[in-house]
Amino acid sequence: MKQEKNIKDITINARIMSIRTFFNFCFEKGYIPPFKISLMRIQKPVKETYSDQELDTLLVKPDMSVTSFHEFRNWLTVIFFYETGVRIKTLINILIQDLLFERNKIAIRVQKNKRVTYIHMSPLLKGYLQEYLTYRKR
Repeated sequence: MKQEKNIKDITINARIMSIRTFFNFCFEKGYIPPFKISLMRIQKPVKETYSDQELDTLLVKPDMSVTSFHEFRNWLTVIFFYETGVRIKTLINILIQDLLFERNKIAIRVQKNKRVTYIHMSPLLKGYLQEYLTYRKR
């Protein structure tokens, strides 16, 4: 049998859970006396964040004379997340009628708590969204 090296903690825990299922069966049937089988404690790695310079580069509006629709849409998605902090599922489910430009609000209908809420639309985001809708109709 080949010895595995550098096995990740999560892999070891997955294997322990499989073995624990078998032991739980044995405990229930009375084949062996119960004992506790603990998982390894996993230390989550620290995620790298963007530097201020990288954020500035990421948030710069692309040149509309040479930008494709997809590039503009992707950039606006980043801006939307940055401005609102919504989840991906929430953004995917926002409809045009949810953009309440006259009230500077966005109706959030699909979210974790299943309630309709309204979030503020900054003047900057409002302008970008209006530009996107115009660009999208071309």
